[in-house]
Amino acid sequence: MRSSNAQPLKLLPLQGPPVATLEATPGSTLVLGRSVTCDVQLSDPSVSRRHATLADVGGTWLVTDLHSRAGVTINGTPIAPDTPTPLSDLDLLSIGPWTFRAQVGASAGTTRLTLRGSPGVLAAGERVDAVPERELRSLARRRLDLLIDCAAQIYAATSEEPLARAVAQAAREGTGFPRAAVFRLVGDEIELLATAGDFQLAERPFSRTLIEAAGSGQVARLSHDGPINHGESIARLGIQAAICAPIALGDAVDAYLYLDDRRHDAIVEPDAGAFCQALCRIGGLALANQRRAALERLNAEIMRDVSAAAEARRLLMPAAEGRCRSVGYSVRMKPGRFVAGDLFNILPLEGRRVGVYLGDVAGKGVGAAMLMATTQTMLNAALRSTASPAAALDEIGPELAPMLPGGRFISLWVAVIEPDGRTVRFVDAGHGHWLVRSSRDASPTPLQTVGGLPLGVDPDAPYHDETLMLGEGGRIVLLSDGVVEQRSRGGEEFGLARTIAALEPCNAAAEDVERLFREVQAHAGADALDDDVTVASLALDSA
Repeated sequence: MRSSNAQPLKLLPLQGPPVATLEATPGSTLVLGRSVTCDVQLSDPSVSRRHATLADVGGTWLVTDLHSRAGVTINGTPIAPDTPTPLSDLDLLSIGPWTFRAQVGASAGTTRLTLRGSPGVLAAGERVDAVPERELRSLARRRLDLLIDCAAQIYAATSEEPLARAVAQAAREGTGFPRAAVFRLVGDEIELLATAGDFQLAERPFSRTLIEAAGSGQVARLSHDGPINHGESIARLGIQAAICAPIALGDAVDAYLYLDDRRHDAIVEPDAGAFCQALCRIGGLALANQRRAALERLNAEIMRDVSAAAEARRLLMPAAEGRCRSVGYSVRMKPGRFVAGDLFNILPLEGRRVGVYLGDVAGKGVGAAMLMATTQTMLNAALRSTASPAAALDEIGPELAPMLPGGRFISLWVAVIEPDGRTVRFVDAGHGHWLVRSSRDASPTPLQTVGGLPLGVDPDAPYHDETLMLGEGGRIVLLSDGVVEQRSRGGEEFGLARTIAALEPCNAAAEDVERLFREVQAHAGADALDDDVTVASLALDSA
């Protein structure tokens, strides 16, 4: 169900075995895992059969770890199982040996350059090698003070861009290289975050092979095998032609520090590689703290929305069990991983009639809760003014349509029950999930109906009443789609057959609800459910 601010998502592979870019459309839900039944198959022993889900909920992409063995990390931080966690633009998502860069919609980078050159190709006389560990350990005491000063500037940065500027400037001042840049890779593009010195973007200044070498997590250096005609030794100039150091979040490389000297006239410090490594470690820790704080703020905002929506739903719901005139009912609603977008009500009408409805508002959170409240208020008034469910939907449909932007809609089952004649007049407006037990001894059975479109799809589409009769002991059981679509850990849906089997031995409305919920929960194998689950059972008194 798409919201107005939904954006497509791409997962661009950065590390791990070769895999194509993963793409997800707004409103979709994808299962990632090793099993061939998953929407995205990641074939590696460290990946669980059903490892994680990726879902667009209300315009926010959320990642959920399905109790995988190896876990899921975002920006180097493990996420809790069964806890939907926001995935933002340019975040790093790690599953097994793979690390992906998230691109939500069109990323708004400050500067983008296409990464030129072929992988592994160097000019004549050039070579790329890892800076030896003995050199990386040679950070002298006189340089430590400078590094500490740089660290203070980095940690004082309150957002990504000033942090990157602090790293670039500190690298230039502390190594002797005339120019430095901090950037990240987004597919085959470079997003430039900050520069220091005389970087000319028109020069296409970055070596693809050097960047790929640093992508393994090591400080890499580009040097020349031949003599340099400037009277300086290779140790002072040639070896330090270019350095690329990774800035990592956990084990995943998020960005790079890149320095070079194209004029070959700089006095480059011999421990430049060690200085860059230390600087990038500090920068990575500071960046991780920024990302963690941003994620905590976003989660806090989501939880505030969840709490407000939950309170709205609680105020609008009738009691879990009760009686409306001669109709007894039982209802239970459990949200999936978010606040439920389902609505249910039972209300008295003129002439001893009883109105009842169950529906699903597209979307979650405060927006869905407001639509739910509005729909319930309008539908209550319309049912009280007419004895026809179809007339009530014809009345509110055009009024609700302008409130349902971005492809949102509301599916509903609406009925007016006339106890004297045991007649139920109803409209199934795109709902489809309900069963009838026509008498006490009859099995629960789905009905073939004409039905109609959900509200919001076509405001001018008319609705038509249909009728059924309930005998002695007959009941109607209403379900949300979260019942039949709930998956087991192995990916199998609960389905209609299991629903009917669960209800078969029940003898009362409360038993219908309690038993069906218990069976769905057992099938899920976890407390958290994939989607909202609502079950309501209606029973007419004996004549």
